[in-house]
Amino acid sequence: MHNNKPSAETYRHTNRFWIMGAGRFGRIAISRITRRFPEATLTVVDERKVDIPAGNATFIRANAMAWLSETLTENALVDILVPMIPVHVAAKWLAFRLEKNHRITPVDVQEDWLALAPNAMPGARGQAYVSHANFLCPDNCPEPKDICTHTGKPRPMDMFELLKQICPKGVKPVVLRSHQITPGVGGIVKADLFQALNEARDNRHLPLMIATACRCHGVVDFMRITAS
Repeated sequence: MHNNKPSAETYRHTNRFWIMGAGRFGRIAISRITRRFPEATLTVVDERKVDIPAGNATFIRANAMAWLSETLTENALVDILVPMIPVHVAAKWLAFRLEKNHRITPVDVQEDWLALAPNAMPGARGQAYVSHANFLCPDNCPEPKDICTHTGKPRPMDMFELLKQICPKGVKPVVLRSHQITPGVGGIVKADLFQALNEARDNRHLPLMIATACRCHGVVDFMRITAS
């Protein structure tokens, strides 16, 4: 579903960003995206009143996940979504779109999968976090393809590819890549979300593994879709 072209190639013609959350990391994203893409237009969503320093940014006061669920369509004027809230945005958005005609039920994470996934940590029911790192990564890591910034050692398989390979038998993997926009700031291509939605609908007879991952880290939600 994704390629491994450098970020500069991927984002050469990108200039519309939606940033979900304006806390500490959301503000970092605003600052770094504005510096790299001075002509970009940013829409920043947070339920708290926040003053946005960037001149090309529009602030919307709303619950970011609720706003995204209602606003994101295939015709929405956005190229990249930048999740900066403590929520698996892709899984929540997919569930919102699917639950209009289906019942969404979390599926317990299998213990053997947790043992197989790198540095896996269970979250809420059906959810887990994975990482190639057992250390605190720098918040401005440029995510080089071959070498880990922190250790200087060869990088393991990209997490967005590894998750597809270790998906449990009988479960459909729907994996979205978090592309690096600037060092330390990742985003999801809008078209990838709608492709993931189609994959989920086409495979609703199977349990789903919805994942968002960059080269190093990922969040995974296991769920089942049934007729409502």
